[in-house]
Amino acid sequence: NVIGAVVVARVMIPEQGATEDADPGDELRYASVMDAISRGTMDGLRLVVNVGAMVIVLVSLVALVNHVISGLHVAGGALTLERMAGWAFAPVAWLMGIEWAEASFAGTLLGVKVVLNELIAYIQLGAADAGVLSERARLIMTYGLCGFTNFGSVGILIGGLSALVPERRAEVLRLAPRTLISGTIVACMTGAIAGLVTS
Repeated sequence: NVIGAVVVARVMIPEQGATEDADPGDELRYASVMDAISRGTMDGLRLVVNVGAMVIVLVSLVALVNHVISGLHVAGGALTLERMAGWAFAPVAWLMGIEWAEASFAGTLLGVKVVLNELIAYIQLGAADAGVLSERARLIMTYGLCGFTNFGSVGILIGGLSALVPERRAEVLRLAPRTLISGTIVACMTGAIAGLVTS
């Protein structure tokens, strides 16, 4: 939902003043085709290593935290980041148009999407029994889970942009948590709109 992403981004960070076209610096000028190929290869390799390392570290941190807190049993099960996020997202699922009786499971799916990734959330949605979610709730969740807002994606963002523009790394780190929030808002808005259209 590109339109929703632009709207939410502008609400979170309003535009201040007119933007100016930057003059390409000397680092974008190449002496020859071979210079461009070799520098492009090195930049690409650095980007892949940074992105891969950030994804591994963030997913590992989630696994570590889950391992540490899983010794606590709450509400009949081991405590995990996904369950905690699910409790937090249950009211959000209800606001998206899902019945309160189904909101707990829907919130858990949203929590899995944010903590792990949307693929795992979709697998859990597909494997859910027919009585857990109504067809309308499944439709809302199909749209609500569609997006790359999770900790791994934040790692890709930080690793990728830090490699491409290292001089703006502080700005990337400052804005990274907002991308997680804004992307989640956009996905939930899309699910809510799907629920409105089909009601």
